[in-house]
Amino acid sequence: MAGKERQVQHRDGRNAHRAGLPRAEPLFQKHHAEGDRHQGIDEITQRRIGHVVAINRHHVGAPIDRDEYTRGRKPTPRALVHARHFAPPAAEEQKSRDQHRGPQHAVSQDFQWRCRQQQGKERGEKSPHDVGGERVEHHKIIAHFDRPAMMSRMAKNSSFVHLHNHTEFSMLDGMAKVDMLADEVVRQEMPAVGMTDHGNMYGSDAFYRRMTGAGVKPIIGIEAYMAPESRFNKKRVLWGTPDQKRDDVSASGAYLHQTMIAENATGLRNLFTLSSLASYEGQLGKWPRMDAELIAEHADGIIATTGCPSGDVQTRLRLGQFNEALEAAAMWQDIYGKDNFFLELMDHGLDIEKRTRDDLLEIGRKLDLPPLVTNDCHYVLESQAPAHEAMLCVQTGKTFMDPDRFKFGGTGYYIKSAAQMRETWDDMIPDGCDNTLWIAERVQDYGEIWEEHTHDRMPIADVPEGHTPTSWLTHEVMEGLQARFPGQDVPEEYIERAKYEISVIEMKGYPSYFLIVAELIKHARSVGIRVGPGRGSAAGALVAYALTITNIDPLEHDLLFERFLNPERPSAPDIDIDFDDRRRGEMITYAAERWGEDKVAQVITFGTVKTKQAIKDSAKVHFGQPGFQMADRINGALPPAIMAKDIPLKGITDPDHERYSEAAEVRQMVESDPDVKKIYDTARGLEGVVRQAGVHACAVIMASVRLMDHIPMWKRPADGAYITGWDYPACEAIGLLKMDFLGLRNLTVIGDAIENIKRNRGEEIHLEQLHADDPKVSKVYDLLSRGDTLGVFQLDSGGMQELLKRMKPTGFKDIVASLALYRPGPMGVNAHWDYADRKNGRKEITPIHPELEEPLKEILDETYGLIVYQEQIMRISQKVANYTAGEADGFRKAMGKKKPEVLAQQYDKFWGGMQENGYSKSAMDALWGTIEPFASYAFNKSHAAGYGLVSFWTAYLKAYYAPEYMAALLTSVGDKKDKSAIYLSDCRHLGIKVLPPSVNESEEDFQAVGEDIRFGMGAIRNVGSEVVESIIKSRHDKGAFTSFSDYLDKIELAACTKRVTEALIKAGAFDDLDHPRKGLMLIHEDAVDAVQTTKKAADKGQFDLFAGIGGGEDDAASNAFALDIPEDNWDRKHELALEREMLGLYVSGHPLDGFEEALAAQTDTPLTKILNDEVHNGQELIIGGIISGVDRRFSKRDGSPWAIVTVEDHNGAQVEILVFNKVYSLVAPQIVEDNIILARVNVKVRDERRSLFCSDIRVPELGPGGGAGLPLRLTMRTDQCTMENIARLKQVLLKNQGESDVYLELVDGSESTTMILGDHLRVERSGNLMGDLKATMGAGILG
Repeated sequence: MAGKERQVQHRDGRNAHRAGLPRAEPLFQKHHAEGDRHQGIDEITQRRIGHVVAINRHHVGAPIDRDEYTRGRKPTPRALVHARHFAPPAAEEQKSRDQHRGPQHAVSQDFQWRCRQQQGKERGEKSPHDVGGERVEHHKIIAHFDRPAMMSRMAKNSSFVHLHNHTEFSMLDGMAKVDMLADEVVRQEMPAVGMTDHGNMYGSDAFYRRMTGAGVKPIIGIEAYMAPESRFNKKRVLWGTPDQKRDDVSASGAYLHQTMIAENATGLRNLFTLSSLASYEGQLGKWPRMDAELIAEHADGIIATTGCPSGDVQTRLRLGQFNEALEAAAMWQDIYGKDNFFLELMDHGLDIEKRTRDDLLEIGRKLDLPPLVTNDCHYVLESQAPAHEAMLCVQTGKTFMDPDRFKFGGTGYYIKSAAQMRETWDDMIPDGCDNTLWIAERVQDYGEIWEEHTHDRMPIADVPEGHTPTSWLTHEVMEGLQARFPGQDVPEEYIERAKYEISVIEMKGYPSYFLIVAELIKHARSVGIRVGPGRGSAAGALVAYALTITNIDPLEHDLLFERFLNPERPSAPDIDIDFDDRRRGEMITYAAERWGEDKVAQVITFGTVKTKQAIKDSAKVHFGQPGFQMADRINGALPPAIMAKDIPLKGITDPDHERYSEAAEVRQMVESDPDVKKIYDTARGLEGVVRQAGVHACAVIMASVRLMDHIPMWKRPADGAYITGWDYPACEAIGLLKMDFLGLRNLTVIGDAIENIKRNRGEEIHLEQLHADDPKVSKVYDLLSRGDTLGVFQLDSGGMQELLKRMKPTGFKDIVASLALYRPGPMGVNAHWDYADRKNGRKEITPIHPELEEPLKEILDETYGLIVYQEQIMRISQKVANYTAGEADGFRKAMGKKKPEVLAQQYDKFWGGMQENGYSKSAMDALWGTIEPFASYAFNKSHAAGYGLVSFWTAYLKAYYAPEYMAALLTSVGDKKDKSAIYLSDCRHLGIKVLPPSVNESEEDFQAVGEDIRFGMGAIRNVGSEVVESIIKSRHDKGAFTSFSDYLDKIELAACTKRVTEALIKAGAFDDLDHPRKGLMLIHEDAVDAVQTTKKAADKGQFDLFAGIGGGEDDAASNAFALDIPEDNWDRKHELALEREMLGLYVSGHPLDGFEEALAAQTDTPLTKILNDEVHNGQELIIGGIISGVDRRFSKRDGSPWAIVTVEDHNGAQVEILVFNKVYSLVAPQIVEDNIILARVNVKVRDERRSLFCSDIRVPELGPGGGAGLPLRLTMRTDQCTMENIARLKQVLLKNQGESDVYLELVDGSESTTMILGDHLRVERSGNLMGDLKATMGAGILG
């Protein structure tokens, strides 16, 4: 409370410049009749307020007056007041004020000028007018005018300032988009405008920059959420009785509202702090809440109001609690200061506004609160009301058809004109509108918040005593270079380059930055977190290489430092660091602990509603579930996205838009279909609103200052992460350092693979020590040339595989070129094929121009005469046109951006340089004509080289340690069955066997076992990490399990449950103990029951586990849980189905085993190709596989049946095909689970979502031709080989005679023998044969 008292006293001191005014006359002439509940108002005014505002005791018992300094004085004649208060300020005071305001005050001066002009016209005076021969400042008039006298003069003033506005950053609630708001305020010639978003200040940067750019004074505030009690109390609090719930504290007691505005930069900083602490300390549900205690500590520079009907004063009034409402208003008036707390009045025709207005005015009269008229603007134009209503439906998941949906009552939530506002309010509340101008004038410029701070806010590195950051950086770099050249002198060119780079780094003020990044990476390595070799242009810095920030030698790979840090441009360095995906969070935590939790944060992103999402939302709001199909139809007609960007909705109907001509199809739908028009119109309103706040995948802000003093912050409730309220460009603009901490899954895979190699082979692998062009790694380039790159970083797509097969890489430079060329730009001009063909002599290497062949030879030789990298463009400009290194980087940037005026300047400079060097115009034109298109395609070589090294490492592991690498890959994709299927397929292709899980061999994840891969127990359904750890511990401590009873004997209680045991049995985890799965299933429940009691007792230490059994002797102990396990087996089909249920995939076998070749002969596209997105929109495919799932549906339109059919191949790859009613009626008999089918499908790609529409299904021919004479493989157990069974089998085979051999595998326990039956028993493979065999012999006969 003491802090609060000091704060409020300070506020009163700050308002002392208003001293000496005469007492204002009552603001409201119309009084309530004194009713029962108003008795004792004066007593309340003294006694209750004395109780509530004990913070500032000198008010108690004193009259409530506009100015405490006038108490006891005789009224001063009005004319004298004017003369005295309009005297000019002293010259020094004026000068000081002008300096404080600075040039930014132009907006405010313009505002004053407009007001003076207006008032001058009304008074018939000249403007600027004089009082007593001196010029008067408008803000002095407003502040010091006798209020009623001023009202009479300003009653017809045409100006008004909207202070209560919700921009798009009041997510899914506000739609007054900042750009549109600025345009409308300018159109209406309003001098200023406010923003008061719900509970956050995320939009403050965009709002400030847009409004100042438009010449409108920005007034930044917040409609804060207030806790009904303490912000730390996370229970909902209601103030009324149960029957008053509708009028009580919002959200069933969660929060109230209060409108707050920053009067100056100090106030804005306080609002940043308040909104941040509301999130840190007061979050309840989705509402970050403040309270009076917090506000009292940070009230300086803030103007506040009683708020909207959800404020505490009006809530109390609605509940009939007048006295409490008065107390609340008095408390806030005392916290903020006399002239800083306003009575907010709004009128949208709502009952809750009207019911409380008289009492609200009564409180204003009692406390002498200045009234303030606002309009609760949630959108800019009146015509946006339907779009706003739609957005509220999106927020709540409702449709227009829902009578109970959340919607705004009343009307007028838009930017009304000053005339409209004054017509409503001027007669009722004379100074309500004028006070908006008073506040607008009082609000000072916030410019200091947005000042650039190039270096002083960056984190500062700790350096040893006697060193500066520069001297310590030099020391560390030279030490690092020596470590890069062990046992030899560092080459002179490295030392010279390092000195040059350090001089540039020092000149630009970034030595601390490099030391901090190096410290981060050193820490990561020290705790075993794998770090990438470098990405982005930082790989061009030798300093980064010396400090082990990167692992690419820039001199060896000809990478340029200026591409990273241009000495001639004010660009900040940007080092992005890749960490092991699973441990990125640890690095952010370390940075926060090391440099301060209040100085390190992750970065906000704003998810805005884009074209397709707007159409989807609009369609759903209008038409509910059927709207999705309509939205799909509209989105399908949109022109294709360019660089992942769709045409904006406006572009569809705006002839001036550059993509208008491409949108003819969708435009025709809009013009011809009223429903589509309705969807389109609403979508236009929804497009661009902020849907939600997210967190940037990699950006982290680091500073030497407390962040919430400079920007708004918030805390993510899920994990307590601190996140900025501004996006990273806004943070960087005010001098806060952004770094990228990326989680790279491939580093996780590499780390796991290296662990697997150590465990499986006992070898230690150090990838950093490999040289990518060493002849000892030639198998890497063989693998790349074959295109066997599934799972190789950046090289595993189908298109990239084709490029590599054509290119036949022979060295690291080819990997780097592949990454640079396999992108839309170069591929659009076939540069990737040109490189491959020139490399292998299929195309001639032609110089750009004969004059340039020799000069450009060393620059373009490595890329066979093609421009592939940005660095080549930089080097060319230096070599032939005399550019400096810094100018060369500027040239590269300018060429890439393609601005005509900049290109023209560069052309003149480039040509001038070439002329100096004696080149002809034709050489210039040829070179310019080559560089210009390639400049926007050319890639950053530093980035390509950094990531190329990760590609090389992953390819090396796959080429030399395939089982270990593939096991790591399978672990990394976890439960993503599509990816697992693709990698399992690749394992089979590589000849690696994937074994089912085993209680004796499996770890939690996939493991390499010799040349095979063993499934991890963690992949089994219902078997959690704790259980797996427990089984592994038991195995480790007590030895391998020899039988099921031995397993039950050794395991801990945690693993001894029926559910876990059943899952292990079905998954085949006991197979290597030679027990049949069905036999185990029959006895496991009783066995688990029997041992659980004993284990529970042993866990409690009641007796030794074996002491009471069989006398405690060893032989008896070993038979303690001896079990008689039946030799019953499930048929193979059922066994596989259960295995799949537990693992998500068939592992030990597959129902399609034996039919792979037959299906491949009749299909044209493997399912893995579809899953890899190697098919395109509109393509027709023939696919084959087994039906593993059928989801039957009925059309809502006519009730006809259709189905979603899941088709699976022998690798476990699955796709869903849509069989709509017309096709379904023809092929329904074939749509049965476990049927093997061929399907003709059409690919449709919409919104990056792929669908397969089926046009036909048939049963494949698995006999001659279709099956290409493949053998039929049958399986029987020896105990099934009775005379009767053999005769029945022979009968089926003779009935289906053909050309395919029959292989019969006889299984006896773990041994099997395969026999080839005689020629007279050859069969025709067909669906009939399979059906006969299943019906006669059971499904197990097919294996």
